[in-house]
Order: sequence, then structure tokens, then C-alpha cells
Amino acid sequence: MALAVSAAAASFVITITSLAGLRPLVHLPGIGLVTMAAAFALAEALPVHFEHRREAVSITLSTVPLVVGLFAMSPVVLIGARLAGSAITLVLHRRQRPLKLSVNLASFWMQTAVSVVVFRALQLHGVGPRNWPGAFAAVLIGDIAQSIVLTSAISLYQRRWEASLVTSALVSIVATGVETSLGIVALSLWTSQPAALLPLGVVTALVLLSYQTHRSLGERHRELGHLYDFTSVMGDALLDGRVIEALLERARDLMHAERAWIDHGQDGLHAAACAAGAPLRITAGDSELGHLVLAAGAREILAAPLFGGSGPVGTLVVADRSGSVRGFDKDDLRLFATIANHAGVSMENDLLVERLRVKAAESEHQSLHDSLTGLPNRVLFARRLEDAVASDTAAAVLLLDLDRFKEVNDTLGHHNGDLLLQQVGDRLRGTLRRGDVIARLGGDEFAVLLPDIQGEHAALHAALGIVDLLEQPFLIGDMSVDVGASIGIAVSPRDGVDAVTLVQRADVAMYTAKADQTGVEMYRPERDGYSPERLTLVSELRQAVQEDQLEVFYQPQVDLRDGTMFGAEALVRWFHPTRGIIHPDEFISVAEHTGLIRPLTLFVLDEALAALRQWRHAGHPLRISVNLSARSLLQPELVDDVAALLKRHGVPAGGLCLEVTESSIMCDPRRTTATLEGLRALGVTIAVDDFGTGHSSLAYIKRLPVGEIKIDKSFVLSMLSDHSDEMIVGTILHLGQNLGISVVAEGVEDEASRDRLQEMGCPAAQGYLFGRPMPGSVMLETLERSADFAADALPQMIVVP
Repeated sequence: MALAVSAAAASFVITITSLAGLRPLVHLPGIGLVTMAAAFALAEALPVHFEHRREAVSITLSTVPLVVGLFAMSPVVLIGARLAGSAITLVLHRRQRPLKLSVNLASFWMQTAVSVVVFRALQLHGVGPRNWPGAFAAVLIGDIAQSIVLTSAISLYQRRWEASLVTSALVSIVATGVETSLGIVALSLWTSQPAALLPLGVVTALVLLSYQTHRSLGERHRELGHLYDFTSVMGDALLDGRVIEALLERARDLMHAERAWIDHGQDGLHAAACAAGAPLRITAGDSELGHLVLAAGAREILAAPLFGGSGPVGTLVVADRSGSVRGFDKDDLRLFATIANHAGVSMENDLLVERLRVKAAESEHQSLHDSLTGLPNRVLFARRLEDAVASDTAAAVLLLDLDRFKEVNDTLGHHNGDLLLQQVGDRLRGTLRRGDVIARLGGDEFAVLLPDIQGEHAALHAALGIVDLLEQPFLIGDMSVDVGASIGIAVSPRDGVDAVTLVQRADVAMYTAKADQTGVEMYRPERDGYSPERLTLVSELRQAVQEDQLEVFYQPQVDLRDGTMFGAEALVRWFHPTRGIIHPDEFISVAEHTGLIRPLTLFVLDEALAALRQWRHAGHPLRISVNLSARSLLQPELVDDVAALLKRHGVPAGGLCLEVTESSIMCDPRRTTATLEGLRALGVTIAVDDFGTGHSSLAYIKRLPVGEIKIDKSFVLSMLSDHSDEMIVGTILHLGQNLGISVVAEGVEDEASRDRLQEMGCPAAQGYLFGRPMPGSVMLETLERSADFAADALPQMIVVP
């Protein structure tokens, strides 16, 4: 408003000081205040509009009457006509607000006053061609003055300078040149041939009408192009995840609107548009919905509901055409409806893509996290470990295996076992530092990554804290459950500089802790079964199986009731070409962990059954016993392998006894029991080896298909000096009698032990007293040579049947 007042004041000063009292240069009939005011009003009422994107320039033919007035009117009357005629149109037709009206009238006054001052300063006379350049110059300078006022007002109002204002001013200046030419033509005809003004007006009207028609067709063509671009932009935005942003930007451009937004019901426009079911044009003066326009701070609004496949997804709203050249019309409403249709599909697709993104994120989360505990899984743990190792700082890997978890699972069921695992995960989360990684690798095995750890002592301290934490009782339902944990620790870079090595060595340490029942163990190379020396042993064992470096020895088993030998136990020996004899304790575990246990087991069974067949054909109906490892019991092919070998050698199943340890049965009771049942169905005798040293219960043994129990030699060797061990031997013997199961005592090395076993009612035994393990050929030669087998050991005890 201050600028408008300043411009008006300056114009007033110019008018009073420089223009008052001046007369017209020429006299033309019909030129007066009323006619010229009407001409200015008509010119302002019939503007020519130029629009590009959201920029608009409006050009009127007011320069035509201005040129005529420069020659044929006094300056003060000309200014009065210009202001009166323009005010009538701006107030009654365009309904401009007071602020904008004052700025426009001040600019018109400034333009007219400056033009007249320049024109009169040139001291022109008449309307001939010599005076035309002066008219051009005067009008041009006046138009520049008007542009300065308008651009200054707009910049002050918006509080920023826009380069588009310069473009608008340049377009106006170019148009001024055209209008000035038209005004000079009209003036010339008025002075020489007034009747010619009529066809000039007709031509001018036709030109304007043709332009309007061409502009309308051009706009329709551009709209089609813009709509095509709109669909392309929305497709790209869908991929970029910026549909809403692109939609609002394009809607503002296409509708030449000041603002655009999506209404989801926050300001009432959504409800109104959905109720109408079609786009709405609402002005501030609307009796029903005008308050919504005013609340939005707008003059007029277009609102269209956006429909997707599942119903309304919002309402697209645009407010106020830019530049106030004109308001929204029915063509705009039709274009807006088309935009809204495309926008609804795009938003529906955006929602679908977002749901797919969420599902993909959930799927990725699920692929990297354990579904039961929500902890990171093996894959994510490996990634975090690789990052930690790559950081060149010390990091510790803790592998944790729960103790007694199988007992909980078997006794209370899998559901309660799962609840226990969840509680373990919760406890682990609450005890470690931010940045530490806790993962469930599977079953009851967890892993902890301690990045940026301050040496092995800090890792050991953390592990001991975890052990103490997990030793606290867990509440499962109304039951208190006690479990423990065994933890192995590997620290980089001391124990390895890559993720695979660290995990493998932490695993070695964890199994050491479990075997030694120490709770926590650091990695120690001397306990590593996967050391380079051990790996060399694996390769050599595979070669030994293939090249017959293995040999089976046999140790006699004696019936203590009559001294006869009823069988022999097959014991494998490895005669290494450079290391000499390697005992089973050194290579059986290697075979179990490398996939060699099956060919090794098949080799021993094949050799033992071949020897048994040979003995029986020679008239010695003995039984052969073969040891099975825990890994063999878990192999589904074992029953078929045994059946095939029995058939191949023509040996009855009753001549074969398969020995298993308690721990091998209890490692996976369900699977191992099924395997033992299958072997028992063949007619094979199942013996529990080293009985009394494992973890099985007597009730569980009763349910197993066991036909024989072998008392561990540790009890037999010390029973004469340790009353507790003697009591254990006696208990096992009574157990066998009560269950109807045969009992064999191992480790009988002297006559006193033999005699005591006989007194206690032990039916059978084996040990060095009766014979050391020997090759099959030696066993057969001895059987053939003498009925008093192993006479040097016990001349009157062994009788060969």
C-alpha cells in the first residue's frame, strides 16, 4: 500500500507541476472524457492473456486510446479518463481487492503521466509521420515506468525478487509497440477518414477472436501433451517413491495454480468432494462451502476426490490461478478431473508399491533374524562379524551352547523349550553393550559378537557374566527350570583375522568347555581338532581307508560260568607308514567330523563279518561285537548297510552284536532309538558300552532295545580297592538280572578281579587276562592249534567249543 501511495503521489506532482493547463495538440470530433473513459474501460475488459506453466501475463489494448489521447486530449482530462475507465472495469468486472486495485491505478497514473510528459517535451505538432517516433518513445517510456511500479509492488508483496517479472515486463513492452502502431493507425483514420474506423474495429475484433480461438486450441493441445508428460512423470515418481511430491508439483503447473495439496479430511474439503463424487469449483463467496476456501486462505479452489481400487485415497486440491488473469473455468474443471483420475491411479499404485516395500523390508528382516527369538540369525551375524574384522580393531566371538536344554525339550515339550529359548534371548539382550551383536545360530546355540573389545580378559569377563546370568532359574509356566551354558571364545586378531576362522575356533573352544564342564574356555590351539596337523590326518585317513592301511584286531570275550569263549570284540587299528600305529581314540573323532565315519564303519563290519564266517566254517560258532559311533547311529542308511553285509557274508544276525555308548544314544534319543529298533528287528544284539559313565537313566535304558550291558573298565580296574566302584559294579549286575539283560565286564586284567566278578555273579568278561587284541589270522590259528585258548593267560578258564 505504501508503494501505491508513493507512486500516486509522484504522479500527482508530475500532473500538477508539468501538465496542468496544457491543451490538446489537435481537435478531433467525439473525443472527450466520457468516450475515452469508455474506451479505456472496454480495453481493460477485453485483455489478451499469455500463460506459461504457472506464470501469466495479461495485455490490454489500453495503449490505443492512450495514443489517441496524447494528440487529441488535454493531459489532465486524459489522465482522468484513464483512471475512471480502468477503475470501472477493475472494480465491477474483475472485482479486484483494494490493495491490488490501488497498485494498478497508481501504475496507470504513472504510465499516463510519464507518457504525456515525454510526448509534450518533444514539442510535437500534428499527427503526421514525423510525429510517430515521438509517440512510440513516449508510450514506451511510460510503459517502462508502469512496469517498474508493478514489479516493485509484486516483489515487496512476495518479499523476494523473481526473474519472471522481467520476462513479463519485456512481453508488455513488445506488446506496447504493437498497440502503439494500432493507435497511430486509428488516429490517422480519425483525422482523415473517420468512417474507416469501423472496418478497422471489425478487423481488430476478428484478429482478437482468431487469437483467442488459436490460443484455446493451443491450450488444449498443450494440455494433452502435459497430460502425457504427467503420466510419464508419475510413473517415474512411482519408482522413486516421490508420488505425492511429483503430483502436487505437476498439478500446480497444469492448473496454473498458486498452491496444491492432498486433503485426507483435515479441513473438510475431502468430505465435500467425496459427497459430490466429482470435482468441485468453490469460491470464497459460495454460501455453503465458501468458509472452506476462506479457511484455506484462498480466493477459489478446485477439489477432486482421488479414487483407487479400494475407495477414496484422498482429495486433490488446487487454489487460486497464478497472476489473477482469470479464475478457474469449466475447461479447467474438466482438465482437473482428468488429472485427478490419473492421480488416483498413481496414488493407489504408490500405496501398493509402499506395501510391497514394507513386505520386502519385512521379508529381508525375516531372512536376517530368527523367527523365534527375534535375534539376528547366522547370516546377519556373519555380516556383522565381517564388518568388525575389517575395522582392524580387536573383536571377540562367543559361541554359547545351552546345557541340559535337551532334557527340558524332551521332558516339558517343544513349546516350553521354545519359551526357554525366548527367555534366553531376552536375558542376553539386556546384559550386553550397545553395538554388541547377539544371534541365535539354531537349536540351543547362540553367538555373541563383542566388537572393539579390550583384549581377551574383557571377553572372558563378559562370558563369565553370561554364564552367571543363565544359571539363574527360568520360570516356564509355573515351573522353575535350571539350565547352564558352555561358552567358547575366540579373539581377533590373535585367534584369526577372518570371520570363518574366528567362528570355527570359538566353536572348538565351546566344545572344549562342554567336554571339560568348565563353563567358559578361550581358544587353545592344542585342543583344536581342526589344526593343520589334524587336517593332514583327515587326508591320510581317507587314503588309509582306500589303501587298506587299516586292520581289524579281535579281543576274546569269555563266559565266566564255564570258561568258554563265546565271542570277540572287533577293534580297528591304523598302521601308518610313517607314524606307526595310530589308536582309534586319535582318528575316530576325525572320521566323525569329516564324513569318513560311514566308509570306516562299513570297512570294520565287512572285515569282522568275514572273519566270523571263517571261524564258523572252521567249527567255532563265536559271536562278533563291533562298535558304532554316535554319528553312525544318526545315518539313515545304517540298518540297510548292516542287513546287506549280513546277507553278503551269509552270517546270521544273531552272530552280530553292535556296541553303542550311552552318550551316543542320548545325543538325539528319538533318531537313535529308531535306528536301534531297526537293527534289533534284524536280529542283531544291541549292547550298551561303557555303561555307568554316560547320562542315561535306568528307566530310559529299560525302554531301549538293549540285549547286553558292558561294565566300563574304570569300575572293574579299581573295584578291589574302591568300595564305591565295587558297589557300582554290583548295582549294574543286579540291574541286568532284573531286566533280563546280559552283562559283560570289561578290563579284567588279573585273577583277583575275575574271582570277585564270579562271586558277584557276573556272567561274562573280557580283558588282558583272557587275551590281548590280535589279528584275525592269529585268532584262527590259535583256535585251530589248541583247545586251551590263551593258555598263558588263564590255562584252565578258556575252553574252545
